[in-house]
Amino acid sequence: MVQIISIIGAGGKMGSWFLRYFSRKSDTKVLAYDKNVLWKPPENVTLSESAESCAREADLVIICVPITIAPTVIKKCALSMKSGATLAEISSIKTKTFLTLKKYSKRVIPLCIHPMFGPAASNIRDTRVIPLCIHPMFGPAASNIRDTRVLLIPVRNKKTESEVLSSLMRGSKIIVLPTAQVHDRYMAIILGITYFANLIFAKLLSKEDLILLEKISGTFFRIQLLLILGILSDDPDLIVAIISKNAYTKKYISEYLAKADMLRSKLEGSNRDLLRDILTAKSIFGRSFDLQMSYRKIYTMLEN
Repeated sequence: MVQIISIIGAGGKMGSWFLRYFSRKSDTKVLAYDKNVLWKPPENVTLSESAESCAREADLVIICVPITIAPTVIKKCALSMKSGATLAEISSIKTKTFLTLKKYSKRVIPLCIHPMFGPAASNIRDTRVIPLCIHPMFGPAASNIRDTRVLLIPVRNKKTESEVLSSLMRGSKIIVLPTAQVHDRYMAIILGITYFANLIFAKLLSKEDLILLEKISGTFFRIQLLLILGILSDDPDLIVAIISKNAYTKKYISEYLAKADMLRSKLEGSNRDLLRDILTAKSIFGRSFDLQMSYRKIYTMLEN
């Protein structure tokens, strides 16, 4: 049973979300650590002086730190944790964090003791933590986890890790991806290209009268503007990491720019070429989605 939960990086946006989420549970003790001073944490949260001390007695450690330092923090916590505890990390790029979790979730620690036993006995202690390589597909503004999605990349035991995650995130839909590489390739599209394209759009609009544009805009532009503003509300370091640290993103950006240039060149030719591209895209997406229903959902979203 999870009784002590530690949040590493509790001052960040997602760290703060997990801090609030678990501090509402009356049967758990929550420990928190952040390199910056945590102002006014919930009353039932105990602050720690280091990541290692925060992780030492925890049944569950959740690492919510920047992508660039996540592997180092995983190693520090894993080497400090008690055997049988669960170590979770939530970064948006998984290749390095997955390998670190796999390496340090099973470790052999030499015992520095006087050998009061025979030569057949072992002088090492084999300890394990349960690794959780997860990616919450929701932001810190989520009021609860009902109907949200959490991705899981199994590290050692798919069944065990799925069960542990389901018990911790009740109400959320758990989606299992086979490898860290598959995760990162999909995130290059879902996050990398989305952020990149909207940053270009933001730069294009930055010299315009934004207030007037919003005032006179129709439905699609209002949705687009909300998306740009939502992305710009993210931590700039996170945006840079999502675009630059995922090995698959640069490939998709190159393809994106090539297709954009190809589409631009068709504006100088026959409209039939452009029309053919639109009809092709409509046909492809229409096989997987109800386009008219999607159009109505946009209005419903704005009305709500």
